[in-house]
Amino acid sequence: MAALDRSLISQLPLFQGMTAEEQSEILRSARSSRYAKESTIFEQETEAHSFFVLISGHIRVVRTTPDGQQVIARYISEGEIFGVAAALGRTTYPASALAAVDCVVLTWPNALWAEMARRFPAFGATTYRTV
Repeated sequence: MAALDRSLISQLPLFQGMTAEEQSEILRSARSSRYAKESTIFEQETEAHSFFVLISGHIRVVRTTPDGQQVIARYISEGEIFGVAAALGRTTYPASALAAVDCVVLTWPNALWAEMARRFPAFGATTYRTV
């Protein structure tokens, strides 16, 4: 797989406190994925295997209530991190994420969350402010 270009993240607020070398290092563990409009990125209460940064598009975060109603919890805009269940102390996603339009998303394995937050304090601090 080809290396991801640092320009994908260099201007995003989430990565602003990092050096170019740190940004490149973070990208080495990421993969890029495309999601078509209305496709599911992850579903509520499924195992949280990954966390994500939206590069382009918009995402709806939807929670299903105990009586089956779907409530839009928030919208994710370009440059935002989402699906960070580990930052919330969870092993499952608390809501579903759906592509509102065609999207490009960077994905990291959830197992890397603690290490990335520890090694890159600006990344961890920005993530905790977001969630």
